[in-house]
Amino acid sequence: MEKKYVFIFLILLILVFNLTAKAQNTESVLEKKNPEGYLFYHYSYAFLDISLVYPKGWINYSSQERGILIYTPDSIGVAMLLGTPLFGEDYTLEKLWAENMENLKSGGAVFQEISSATLSGYPAIKAFHTIKIGNSLYQYVRYSALIGDMFYTFSFHAPANDFQKYLTEILTIIDSVTIKVFE
Repeated sequence: MEKKYVFIFLILLILVFNLTAKAQNTESVLEKKNPEGYLFYHYSYAFLDISLVYPKGWINYSSQERGILIYTPDSIGVAMLLGTPLFGEDYTLEKLWAENMENLKSGGAVFQEISSATLSGYPAIKAFHTIKIGNSLYQYVRYSALIGDMFYTFSFHAPANDFQKYLTEILTIIDSVTIKVFE
């Protein structure tokens, strides 16, 4: 009988320790990823559980239907983070990126740079490209990652002449992205 109580006590002790460690880890992540002048945002819907920061004054139009959608204060630049479920299909990041890139090229994208990167600590492909829409040229930065059974794409675009003025904030947002994987 005593062994049973000791065992239950040890299980409870382990649970309390794990919950305390997890709470401390969450607090340190929030402190680390919430620089001054930025707001913390947590988005959870269906298969998505994403946290990030974005600059105060930017406009958050995120919704369950659209995913994360944040506009610059002047509404000329837009950051989006979308996750697409793969439903168990066997894909590689390279294959998904190649298909995505071909679709972008058929839409008029001209790529300036494609390189390896990370998104939420996972391998990603980063690309800079432009697309001409009407008479306006738009500059894009795009991060694509295969995380769990989801294909995530973070993109930011603005008129090419205004793109650089937002790049520092965009890189801060990208560095802050935390994606929870559902097992």
